[in-house]
Amino acid sequence: MKSTTLIYQLIQHYWARLSASDPGMPRLAEALKTVFSALLAVATTSVLINFFDIGEYTVQVNVFSGIIAVVCIHIIAEEPVDKRKVTFFSMGAVSFITFTLGSYLNQFMLMPDIAILITVFLAFYLSKYNTIYFSICLMAFFSIYYAVILRVEFEMVPWFYISIVNGLVYAFLIEFILLKDQPDKSLKRSMRSFHIQTNLILNLVKQLVTSPNLTSRQVKTLEKNLTKVNEYARHISGQLSNTDPSTVWKGLTARELRLYVYDADMLMNTLLTTVHKLREIQQFEKSTFQNALLEVIDAIRDVKVLRDNDAQSQLKRAEKALQVLRQEIKEESIGKENEEWLYLVRRIETITNHVIEGAYDLHRERQEHLKQVETYQETKEEVSHGIDLNTKKAIKALIAGTISIYLGYTLTPGYPYWILLTSFIIFMGTESVGKTFKKANQRILGTILGSIIGFGIADQISSQLLEITIIFVCIFMAFYIYPVSYSFMIFWITVIIAILYDLLLGGITVKIMGVRIIDTFIGSYIGFLTATFIFPTKTKDKVTDYMKEFIDELEAYMSSYMDQLADVSNPDDFAERSFNLDQKLDSIRQEKNNMNKRSGRLGRGGVEHWYTVLAAINYYAKQLHATRHPLPEMTEEIHQTLTHSHHYVTQNIRSLKQLLNGNTTITIWQLEEDRKLIEQFTDEGESIFQRLFVYKLYHVWYINNSIVTLAKELGANIELSSKQKQE
Repeated sequence: MKSTTLIYQLIQHYWARLSASDPGMPRLAEALKTVFSALLAVATTSVLINFFDIGEYTVQVNVFSGIIAVVCIHIIAEEPVDKRKVTFFSMGAVSFITFTLGSYLNQFMLMPDIAILITVFLAFYLSKYNTIYFSICLMAFFSIYYAVILRVEFEMVPWFYISIVNGLVYAFLIEFILLKDQPDKSLKRSMRSFHIQTNLILNLVKQLVTSPNLTSRQVKTLEKNLTKVNEYARHISGQLSNTDPSTVWKGLTARELRLYVYDADMLMNTLLTTVHKLREIQQFEKSTFQNALLEVIDAIRDVKVLRDNDAQSQLKRAEKALQVLRQEIKEESIGKENEEWLYLVRRIETITNHVIEGAYDLHRERQEHLKQVETYQETKEEVSHGIDLNTKKAIKALIAGTISIYLGYTLTPGYPYWILLTSFIIFMGTESVGKTFKKANQRILGTILGSIIGFGIADQISSQLLEITIIFVCIFMAFYIYPVSYSFMIFWITVIIAILYDLLLGGITVKIMGVRIIDTFIGSYIGFLTATFIFPTKTKDKVTDYMKEFIDELEAYMSSYMDQLADVSNPDDFAERSFNLDQKLDSIRQEKNNMNKRSGRLGRGGVEHWYTVLAAINYYAKQLHATRHPLPEMTEEIHQTLTHSHHYVTQNIRSLKQLLNGNTTITIWQLEEDRKLIEQFTDEGESIFQRLFVYKLYHVWYINNSIVTLAKELGANIELSSKQKQE
């Protein structure tokens, strides 16, 4: 019985993880759109041409309809809906023209190569004006490429028009009618995934509290889940920028829901760090609040504020559990020897209270059907000087494409464009040398594994129907897994290509797959070497650019928040700003991971340490808004300290950006006098609100101290601030 229960709990745990792994299910929706559009296009084309005898072109025409459908679904996926429909008609016209052109140019030497290179250049160059042009040029590239590699005879072109029409029609039907995007349902699914993920963390935290022995695996599992819940929270915050939550939950506004998600995210973060710290000082063995804490965790886990009409009673249970924890804290508050760990528990109590209050607000406003208040966001456009990034990438792609075609004719004349295809795709979605290198290696790995499996399938299976079925399964897997792993996506794509070669060429050999692997290797490194030596964007430079964006967001956040602390009327959506900081920090993390971990390159004085300092700044900045309470009456000395800190923190943030721009004649100011006064206020604080307010000043000092640490590494002059200097 015990083993059965254990197995059931294990299945339940991993099913919850699987359900939460795709917040809003955009990956599933995209994969299904791709499969259905390609399947319907191929099936319809097959039925239409079945009445005619077009010989060897039968399979080629069918396959091309599927390619058109897949390309249409994916190259327009990120554009607004109104632009997508315009793009569809444009892509149809372009595909007709370029496929015809490609077939016609087959009779001339070098002309197909020139046409392909022109589309490669224009795809990147014109994208600086509008992403629609990239979509159109990409369709032109695939249309010419298909006509050229198959040497389609000009008189057979009309049959391929059937493929183009079917591919476009079914992609349009799937994208805009049958499986059209539904932002409201996606938001609802995202919130469900978020709640599942938070409940997983709460269960793991319970184990952390009750388990006598803590393994490193448990800690890593918690940290991994914590990263994921923050990712889901940022995903929801992004959805709220263009989705009205009141269409799903009557009366809710984007600001209120974002604040609720922010508080829940911060509670997960606080629980992990605080419980881990309490274990280190063995406080669970010395105090009696453990059961009260576990009851709070259980009560919070069981609240279903957006999914259950009985949320009121669930919230009352959570509030009652929190009151018990408060009473335990009160009983332990006698004596300063308990101050260290009581502060940790108070952090849990305070943020839990925010979550409960936020949940009450959401539940109440759902019942009252409040009116939606619209908010508008301003966008800033930066003016660039010199050759823009799109033009640089277009030139690099043109050079890499020219080299690829030359090597293709020289090394593998039977398949001269395979190297070109790889080098072209390597440039898509890569901006730095490190990211290009990473993508090149991932593509090689995926191609090698996919070639082995694909060759095995093609060699062992003789049924065309079964091969086609496997192709559609692989299409689903490729596009479902793509946001998670580029290597696995390439693996599935390569399996598809191997089976397609078997269908299109009448068979596949080890030699063909060997050539495919070699060409992929050559094409990948042509792309990487071109990115390295032609207009290179070093990964460290890209990290620096993202750091500047983070600092800009930090300046706006801190300036607005410090005004609020000073009781200046300055309402702001700090939850949204916090998620923006998270997003900027995540961009830095992803880019710095692309750098080679060589000695001296990512040491303590390198980018890895920069990221650690910025992560600390982000943590303290989020803690500022995590604790919200009425402002206490401030003495004149506290007010002066606040004003003094505001002035120098703002100045230091701006100076840090100048340091990143290369100006090392900068002075960064330490706030040691402020720290001493803060410590004095901590001892003298009478009310809980005054103590919490002083803790906020501590966080401001920690942020400034982190800025000083980073600025010192960048070569700034560090000086003590003058306490008399005021803004």
